[in-house]
This record gives sequence, structure tokens and C-alpha cells, in this order.
Amino acid sequence: MAQTGTDITAADGILGPGVNFADRLVPSLDELSRRLAELRAQGLTIVLTSGSFDLIHLGHVKYLAAAKALGGILVVGVDSDAKIRRRKGDDRPMVPEGERLELLAHQRPVDLIYLKDDADPKWALIKAVAPEVLVLTADHSYSPKELEDPLEYCGNVEVLPRQAAVTTSERIRQMYMHLGDKLGPALAQVLPGLIDDILKRR
Repeated sequence: MAQTGTDITAADGILGPGVNFADRLVPSLDELSRRLAELRAQGLTIVLTSGSFDLIHLGHVKYLAAAKALGGILVVGVDSDAKIRRRKGDDRPMVPEGERLELLAHQRPVDLIYLKDDADPKWALIKAVAPEVLVLTADHSYSPKELEDPLEYCGNVEVLPRQAAVTTSERIRQMYMHLGDKLGPALAQVLPGLIDDILKRR
């Protein structure tokens, strides 16, 4: 059962030993702002990062741990399926948003999670959280000019290097390449017969 307040001392709260998915997943930006105000009143600094977190791998886990080390509470914005499809194509994400959210709740550094939807205004999460520390990856696609507006709502900005050599996109490419290598010989044996059958039916 989700708690009404954000008491970090509670054994079943967001810093408790359990997954506590219902406590960690915040349904709205207004609720997120309210809960963060309570946490700040308890003397905690807020760290914010975001991403797709599709096919969570070691790089994601190490990145989250490094982000968490920069403050007291780590808030993670997670791109919705619709946002990812618009940016990366209809074959992504590989893992649907509900599962990605729950997987993040199982990651020890993650305290609060918010699902970023296409309906959210640009920079809405940053403005709602107003983090003491905003964490970006070294290969983020925003120019300094684009970040001028949201950075007004932040304290420090920390840019972390990539935490693993292989990204999710690279891993998916490797999977497709290996699949082609395995299917190629089999298709070479089957296709001639299939083509002959098709031609005979004409």
C-alpha cells in the first residue's frame, strides 16, 4: 500500500529494503513536486536524471549508481513507449514502459520514478523537480543553447561519461547481425524450393 507522506525513516518507504514500486512510481508532476518538498524539508538534496532504460544493462546500472552518489534522493524520468517510438522508430522500445518502470524500481540507487509522456510540456520534469543536481550523459543530444531555459531551474549540472562500451542500440544491432548470420545458411537452403513452388503455381 502506497504511503501518503514521504517519510524516509519508514521501513516500507522509498529508502526501505523492499522494491516498494507503488511508493517509488509517482503518477503526476504535481505529486512529484509535493513529495520532493517533503524530502527537502528533511535535509535531502535531489538528483534528477532521465532516459529510456530499454533493455537495462550494466551501463545503466553503473550510471544510476554514479548519479545517486551525487545527492540524497535520485529521481529518474523514464521515456514512455510513445516518446521512444517517435525518436527511435516503430521497433523500439524492446521492453514496454510498464516493465521498464518496474525494473528501475528494483535498482537500489533509484528512489522515485516518473513516466515522461508526449503530453508533458518540454522540460516539464526538470521544472517540477528543480533538482540540486541534474545528471546528463556525455553523449546527450542537447546543445548548451537548448539547455539554457531548463538549467535556470537546476543547481549543478553533472555530465557523466558512458558507463559501458555497449549501448542498448548497439546491443540490438548485434542481435540482428547474429540473427542474420544464423538465418542466412538456412534461408539459402529453403528459398530456392519456395521460389520454385511459387513459380509453378502461376
